[in-house]
Amino acid sequence: MKKIFDHEIQRYNPSIENGLDEQAVLYMKEHGQDNKAKNPTNKSYFAIVIGNIFTFFNVLMFIIAAVLLIIVGPKVITNLLFLVIIVANILIGTIQECRSKHIIEKLKLLNDSKIKVRRNGVDNYIHAQDVVLDDVVILTAGDQIPADCIILEESVVEVNEALLTGESIPVKKSLGDTLFAGSFIVSGTVAARADKVGNNTYISSIENKAKLAKQPKSKLMIAINKVIKILAFIAIPLAFIVFVNEFLETLPRTTLPMFPRYWGDDSVITHAVFYGGTTIAYMVPAGMALLASVAMATGVAKLAQAKTLSQNLYSVELLSRVNTLCLDKTGTLTDGTMVLEETVILSSKIKEDELNVLMASYLTSFRSVNQTSTALLNKYGILEERSKMSLDEQQSSAILGGFTTKERFKLEDTIEFSSARKYSAVKFIDKGWYAMGAPEFLTDNEEILNRVKEYASHGLRVVLIAKVFDEIDENEKLPENKEILAMFVLRDNIRPEVKGTMLWFKENDVDIKVISGDNVGTVSYIAKQCGIDNYDKVFDMSKLTENDNLDEIVMNYSIFGRVTPDQKADIIAALKRHDRIVGVTGDGLNDLLAFKQADCSIALATGASATKNVANLILLDSNFANMKEAVYQGRRVVNNIQRSSSLFVMKDFLWLFITVLPILLGVPHMAQPTVMTLVNIFLTGFASLIISLEPDKTRVKGNFFKNVTERAIISAIYMFIPFFIITILVIVMVLINNGTFNIDAMQAMMETSIENHEIVSFGWLPVAALCITISGFIVFFDDCIPFTKFRKILFVSVVFIVLVVLYLIPEFFIISGTKMINPEEMVTVKDMIPYMISHLETNAVFGLYRTMTIEQIIFLAVYAVLAYPLYLFSKNILGKLVNRALFTTREFKDE
Repeated sequence: MKKIFDHEIQRYNPSIENGLDEQAVLYMKEHGQDNKAKNPTNKSYFAIVIGNIFTFFNVLMFIIAAVLLIIVGPKVITNLLFLVIIVANILIGTIQECRSKHIIEKLKLLNDSKIKVRRNGVDNYIHAQDVVLDDVVILTAGDQIPADCIILEESVVEVNEALLTGESIPVKKSLGDTLFAGSFIVSGTVAARADKVGNNTYISSIENKAKLAKQPKSKLMIAINKVIKILAFIAIPLAFIVFVNEFLETLPRTTLPMFPRYWGDDSVITHAVFYGGTTIAYMVPAGMALLASVAMATGVAKLAQAKTLSQNLYSVELLSRVNTLCLDKTGTLTDGTMVLEETVILSSKIKEDELNVLMASYLTSFRSVNQTSTALLNKYGILEERSKMSLDEQQSSAILGGFTTKERFKLEDTIEFSSARKYSAVKFIDKGWYAMGAPEFLTDNEEILNRVKEYASHGLRVVLIAKVFDEIDENEKLPENKEILAMFVLRDNIRPEVKGTMLWFKENDVDIKVISGDNVGTVSYIAKQCGIDNYDKVFDMSKLTENDNLDEIVMNYSIFGRVTPDQKADIIAALKRHDRIVGVTGDGLNDLLAFKQADCSIALATGASATKNVANLILLDSNFANMKEAVYQGRRVVNNIQRSSSLFVMKDFLWLFITVLPILLGVPHMAQPTVMTLVNIFLTGFASLIISLEPDKTRVKGNFFKNVTERAIISAIYMFIPFFIITILVIVMVLINNGTFNIDAMQAMMETSIENHEIVSFGWLPVAALCITISGFIVFFDDCIPFTKFRKILFVSVVFIVLVVLYLIPEFFIISGTKMINPEEMVTVKDMIPYMISHLETNAVFGLYRTMTIEQIIFLAVYAVLAYPLYLFSKNILGKLVNRALFTTREFKDE
């Protein structure tokens, strides 16, 4: 074994017969020259954590919290509860992504096919990551090349480099050529030396995206983030305006110092910062992102119970939007196994026993097998007792599907099967060439081809074997001089759950297209057996020409046969050009390019690891019926979040209107978030969260962004009306009472007056809070229509809870409760219990409400009566105005 040195690393030039010795292998491992990727292509756990923490929304809210806490002091802590929501959102997203990554890595390990290496003259099977630099690897058809390798022998192999180049046509490689890591051996067997490993391989240098965990584009989260960003971009400049307004309005009327003298001290600056900061905090819908995360996490958990893995939270949504589903036949509609149904001898020159010997010799001439050859080996191979075999014989037998033969012709040469040429060939000594493959590539005999079509029309696959009388040239094109000897009729095994699943998709308006590399007649019949509509609208993609309009073909046909991997991706791209939302199922490497094109990709657990890496959803038990559960969970998430998100955004627009009003009127900001506390906690918080968990199988309709925003604006305007009327009414009363406008007088009427922790006069702001709460329940009532049993229980429960709260501790929800509490008496949470019990006395609770003036009582009663008619007016009249002003002149998309 010759030693050479390359950049201070000792290199070896091992012979094919011996490979590396143990000392060389140990040396390579000690110097880090194994095949483990030092920088994994998919996201690390650290990257997942950082990605979930440092989002635009999170950073903004952390900055606001820090500013409020530093400048305003401890009293602002009760206004920082939004941080709890943000932290919960971060935890949910991070935990789910880490969980999915862990499961994917376990799946990859369980399904990792081992690589054959030759060390010390002995062949062993090891994991790809255990290959070291200069190892001699033995590669055969179906193997994924583990590292960049140099071919050491004259053998010719065909390599699929689609992962690297996107080109699915196999490339021929021979002595001295480089086999790139990530590519696949399509045909042939070869010995090669690992020339570059780990991060030094070509695929690592170009960071092949096909091996990355694909990040799906969630329209739901894009729309939610769009709403959040729009409100944030409004809130930030508005907060500055509020700060300036509060500063200018407060400075001339107060004895407070300009700046705080110590942390937490009241000053003009802290007052202005408080209102400016809370403007952003209460206008940005922090809870909406959490709501979506909780709903999606619940969906992911439900899918896990149905043996379906969602790569991350957002994948649960994707399949629910699909309106065109592209299915692979083998492995999806069928289970991938085949059975030899019939053998038809077509030549008088061969007898059955002679055919048996020929087929046994032919099939065992190749080291690689596929479903077709396995089915034929069951008929023409002879299973020997494995207990009598050596380990090496068992490994060799395993490659052949467990079969050897008693009699064989002597082998001279082989041409491995490839999807490009659609045939394989063997040359026997003194016997000449024989070829086996797809009928349309082996013969133009009309009688034989008609029989093939007849079989194909019944879902049967046919392969022919022919005697070739001339030499096959270096271009491997079959000579014309040949004779068909026999026909083998094989049957695919249809998955039992497929028919019911296809019916379900049909009932839910999902268009099905079957895309296969098989004969169109066979694919059509399988589609018919599976209950797929338009099974007779077939197109043979091998006959596609440059002059054909692919878009027109794709939209007019449903069954596609003889499709190459490139064509499959082209079909999906054409569907997307026609605004179809496309889902793709598959399990093979030929599906990779299609997966990258699709809106939603679904892989089977038995599929190739690279395919699972790219897929959005993985059917862990390869059960196609589980896709229905994935659709159900996606619908539940989208529909429920759309319903409940309008409540969240409604609150934000309401606070926007409340904030803008005093600026327009030239008065200070008097309303604190207390006026929205009941709505904020019990409707946009508790009720929205429960709604998001409700089962919902209805189809996803409409545009999320438009639906949520339009409904939220209309509801916010409706809820703002009583606050606006009260503000104008107070201004009028101030003018009547004082003969001139006085800000201090207005503030005295708006705010509740408290002395010695008891109410002296009931302000108009608590009245506004009660009116806003009534309005919120009416919006919530309308949101629950149509009422299900679930929604009835929820609505009644929330109403009951709010009434109890207004009875037991109204001070904390319609008045600034801290002003009502004696700090010396109220030290711990435990002290709240006697405080609440005291309100059970009728005189105690109504003593608070009896401080209301007759005008306030009348206003509240009248509004309670007129609230629902006013909502209907707002919904119909204001709804049309809002729609016309914001949505009819432009097209809003969720993306």
